[in-house]
Amino acid sequence: MPASTTRLDPGYDALSNGVAILDRSHLGRVRITGADALDLINRFSTNETVGLADGDVVVTVLTSNIGRVIELITVVRRSATESVILTGPGAENTIVEWLDRYNFGEDCEFSITTESSAQISVSGPHASELGLPLPENGRAISTEIGGVAVEIVHVPGPSLASYEVLVEDRNALPAVSDALAAAGGVPADENATEALRIERGLPARSHEITDDNNPLEAGLEPYVSFTKGCYMGQEVIARLDTYDKIQRRIVGLLSSDNAKLSTESTLRSEDREIGRITSVAASPSLGREIALAYVRKAFAEPGTLLSSDNGTVEVVALPFVTGPGL
Repeated sequence: MPASTTRLDPGYDALSNGVAILDRSHLGRVRITGADALDLINRFSTNETVGLADGDVVVTVLTSNIGRVIELITVVRRSATESVILTGPGAENTIVEWLDRYNFGEDCEFSITTESSAQISVSGPHASELGLPLPENGRAISTEIGGVAVEIVHVPGPSLASYEVLVEDRNALPAVSDALAAAGGVPADENATEALRIERGLPARSHEITDDNNPLEAGLEPYVSFTKGCYMGQEVIARLDTYDKIQRRIVGLLSSDNAKLSTESTLRSEDREIGRITSVAASPSLGREIALAYVRKAFAEPGTLLSSDNGTVEVVALPFVTGPGL
């Protein structure tokens, strides 16, 4: 469905059609040092992190021995002995504990920097109009904004946040935010970001990306290398791919009878439980509630009617809305 031209929220409009800025300092950040750090991550995640050049950015998935998601992370290589991990809110401790569990004398140290640093997302199709030096996809550069030294990261993949601005000193956050706003960035909040995320059918941590799911069913295949060497969970993920054994898919849902859509609502077909709703938002473009859900593959065809806890829902193709924001 094309996006409508009516926008109720300036932040949502900027995300879709302009350039928005969003304080995301609550997201996790971990500094990793040591010559063996990226090799350690490579052995326990789905994408290739060995052989990166300075300034390279890669998204990868830490996985368990049964191929389930531990955490989705973005790795930014700063030098041969220093990188930074970007992750979800509150996930930094999980990452450090998981990797430390398998750190048997490697030259690798972790320090959580979430509280001392800051992070601002710069999103939207007109991000270049802010006049910033912007890195290419999958790269990071160092520069200054408002007289403050920052690192701008272009996260690869279908992310709503095209660029992440990393600020080492959290006390400098107001100066950076003010400079971005003065250049034309429109402040947006998490509600606007969440609505656009669900409209575009993108999975998110703690919703579609959890330790109940493997990377392939969670829509994280772009961050899985099927040619790299061995890593934890690789055999399970390779079998799922080779033999098409993925059991569940992420689909879009609309209410067929205007019943309220509820996160964690169970989905059924003829009294058989076949899925659950994972994300819900009011769509500014469609003027109605929309949802993402996991359903068994046999029930993922658009037009399929299912029963929820609150009424009948219809499976629809993703994305709900297309537009220039991605």
